[in-house]
Amino acid sequence: MKTVRVWYTDFWPGFNPEDLFLLEGLSDDIRVVLDPRQPQVLFYSCFDTMHRTYDDCVRVFYTGENVRPDFNVCDYGIGFDHMTFGDRYLRHPFYLEDLALAEQVRDRAPIDARLVEDRGFCTFIYSNGRADPVRDAFFHHLSAHRPVNSLGRHLRNDDSFSRMTGLKPVPAKLKVMGGFNFAIAFENSGTPGYTTEKIFHAFAARCIPIYWGNPLVDLDFNPRAFVNRHDFPDDESCIAHVMQLAADPQRMVAMLNEPVFADGNDPSFRRQELADFINHILHQEPEAARRRTRYGYAPVYVRRNAPRQRSWFSKLNMKRKAWRKALRSR
Repeated sequence: MKTVRVWYTDFWPGFNPEDLFLLEGLSDDIRVVLDPRQPQVLFYSCFDTMHRTYDDCVRVFYTGENVRPDFNVCDYGIGFDHMTFGDRYLRHPFYLEDLALAEQVRDRAPIDARLVEDRGFCTFIYSNGRADPVRDAFFHHLSAHRPVNSLGRHLRNDDSFSRMTGLKPVPAKLKVMGGFNFAIAFENSGTPGYTTEKIFHAFAARCIPIYWGNPLVDLDFNPRAFVNRHDFPDDESCIAHVMQLAADPQRMVAMLNEPVFADGNDPSFRRQELADFINHILHQEPEAARRRTRYGYAPVYVRRNAPRQRSWFSKLNMKRKAWRKALRSR
């Protein structure tokens, strides 16, 4: 059995390295050991720059945000963009991380008109007010036609979500969303390929998503199962379509009974793709797995574009802080 020393850095607040994120499909002949001092493989994200202090290892970038991998800095990248870059890149959207929920959504049973007749109109659940202004604008435009329940911290007009207890955040969100026929599922920003959990959670709550963000979203989800703002010239024409649907329970039921995932986008297969990608990296010896170049102008470019230039002593102190933090989390 091969032992590989790995570590995680620059992930979101509250991230726990002990969860071995991205390693659920690890091959049986690989044993992973967490090592914050001298990892052979470093998994990192976009929330800090600590990864730059780990030079003598293979770097694997992961993002759930609308940012690109910099392949001058990382050896491998996992992101949202539809692109091919040899064995160095995998498109694996964030919504695929909850495989059990994805399979449940894929295999859901049909519903009848009784569900839509007993529910509210539309929900809007966001905590981030720094998103593209198109999101808030659509909320206000739709609310002018029929009240929309805003349940998150941003633009809240209904506190039923905040009063829920006894459930973790995602199950609580899905439960409260399940009381509505529609859900505004706009991304924080719009970029081809960038599909997050927002539309997926609307599907999981058995709502009809009203989506904006990724103009290629039809490659992820069945276009007959949601309202795509990208298909309309302006908010008003999209809202007119939503209002027609809301007045026709049979059309809503037909949409809610459509398959959720686009053809070829099976969540189980996509998770196996991720496992194969990670296992390919870990099965190689570190020197063979390295892809970023050490020679020519590339190292100069990396040094000049580092967020902050640090002395070796400063880098050592940063690593010491990371080690102490890792020990406290165990």
